[in-house]
Amino acid sequence: MPHHDASAAACASARSDAAVVHVDVALRLALATHVTPHLASAPAAHGIPPLAVALSGGLDSMVLLDALAHWVQARRDAGEAIAPPLAIHVHHGLSTHADAWLAACEREAHLRGFAFDAQRVSVRRDARQGIEGAARAARYQALAASCNAHGVGWLLSAHHANDQAETVLLQMLRGAGLPGVAAMAVEGVLPVAAGEPSRARLLRPLLDVSRETLQAYAKARSLSWVEDPSNDDRHYLRNALRHDVMPAIAAHVPAYRETLARFARHAAQAQSLLDQLAQADFDMARLTPVSGDECLQRSRLQVLDVPRLANLLRYWAARRGLAMPQEARLDEWVRQIRDAHDDASLELPHGDAVLRLYRDALQWTAVYDTAHQDDGAADVVLRWSGEREWHLPQWRGSVVFEPVTVGETSEAFIDECVLRARPLVARARAGGERWREHAQGHSRSLKHWYQSRGVAAWLRHVPIVWQGSDIVFVPRLGIDGAAQTGENSGARWRMMWRDEA
Repeated sequence: MPHHDASAAACASARSDAAVVHVDVALRLALATHVTPHLASAPAAHGIPPLAVALSGGLDSMVLLDALAHWVQARRDAGEAIAPPLAIHVHHGLSTHADAWLAACEREAHLRGFAFDAQRVSVRRDARQGIEGAARAARYQALAASCNAHGVGWLLSAHHANDQAETVLLQMLRGAGLPGVAAMAVEGVLPVAAGEPSRARLLRPLLDVSRETLQAYAKARSLSWVEDPSNDDRHYLRNALRHDVMPAIAAHVPAYRETLARFARHAAQAQSLLDQLAQADFDMARLTPVSGDECLQRSRLQVLDVPRLANLLRYWAARRGLAMPQEARLDEWVRQIRDAHDDASLELPHGDAVLRLYRDALQWTAVYDTAHQDDGAADVVLRWSGEREWHLPQWRGSVVFEPVTVGETSEAFIDECVLRARPLVARARAGGERWREHAQGHSRSLKHWYQSRGVAAWLRHVPIVWQGSDIVFVPRLGIDGAAQTGENSGARWRMMWRDEA
C-alpha cells in the first residue's frame, strides 16, 4: 500500500474512533446529568427509570439505538441490573416503504436486546397545519401513549446539532418569538397537544453531535439504516434549508452550528427571564373566581405597559396549553383590554378557547355555543343511592355530592333521606325559575342571584336539579333553601357543581 494511502486510511480510522468516543461520551453525560440524579429518591430495587428510544430507522436514531445498547451492556458488565430498553417505532403509513421500515426497526431492536413497540397512526394529508405538522403531532401523541403504556420514565430522541441549527433558522424564517428560536433543550416534555399527557421526560443526548459525526459512527460500527426519499424533497422548507442553505452557510461560517446553538441558549435564557416576570405579574393580578378557574383582575393590569401586558398574555396562553397568538391578534387583545371601560364585557376567541372579560375579571374558558347549548338537552334522571358524582356531559360538568362531617354548622346541606325520597332530575333552564338562599329567605329569579353574585353570562348555561316540582340545587348558587335541613336528622350531604376540565 502506498504511503499516502496508508496515511489516509489511518486518518479515516482515527476519525471513526473519535466519532464513536464522541457519541458514547455525549450519551453517557446526558444520562448521568439528567437521569442518574433521579435515582437517589427511587428505591434501589427499581434500578434506573425505564428507558425508551424513538426509532424511525434512519441514520440518527439507529446510531442512538446502537450507542444506548453499548451503554446498557457496559452497565450490566459492571454488575447493574438494567431492564431492557424499549424501542418505539411510529408507522405513519405515508410511504410505500413504511412496512419495510417497521420490519427493519423491529429486527435491529431485537438484535440488541431491546423490547419493541410499533404504533400505527393516521395522518391527514389535507391537515390545516400541513402534512409535516400533522405527522409530527401524531408521532408525539403515539410516543406518549407508548411511554404511558410501558411505564417509560425517559424517552431518548436522536435530534442532533444539525437539527438544532435548522430548527433555529426555520423558526426565525417563520417569525417565531423567543420560545421558537430557543429551539430544543436537552431535557424537556413531550409536546403532546391532546389526550393524556406523557409521564415520560424527553431527552435529546446528541444535541451537540453533528450529523457528520453520526455518519462516521455508523460507518465505524457497520450500522445499517433506512433512507426516507421525502428527506430530499425541497418542497418542505426544512429539507430546502438542509440541502441548499446550510452548505452555503458552512462554506463561509464553518462554526455556524455552534453559533446558532449559542444563540438558541441565549434566547432560552431570555425567555426564562420573561416567564419569571410574567409569573410575577400573574400573581399580582390573580383573583379567586366563582367558577374555581384562574382569572386576573383587569384593573390591576393597568399598571403594566404594552410590552409587559403582551408578555403576560403570551405566558398565560402557553400556561393554558394554547397556541401562541399571532402578533396582530395579540396587539388587538392588548388594545381592547387596556381601552375597555370598567363595566365592559369582552370575548376574545383563540382556537378552542375564549379570553373573556366580565366585571373586571379576565378568564379563559372553553368555546361554548351558548345560543344552542340547552336546546334539545333531554332531562336526566338519577335515583340517588350514595353516588359521589353525577356526570352530565350535555352541560359539560358534574354534580358532586360530598358528605358533611359531624359538627359542621353550615346550613348548605341536604339530608340523605331527602335525596333518596324522590328521583333527582337535571333539566335545562326554561326561564322564570326562582331560588332562595335560606329556608326562611325570599325566592328570587336565577337571573337576580347570578347578577348579585357576579356569575358571568357564559357560566349560567347549567342544568337545574329538581325533585318533582321543587328545585333542589342550582349550579354556582347551591342547594335551594326549601331543600336544606336545619336539624341533624341523619347523614347530610353537600352538593356542588364541577365544570369539565
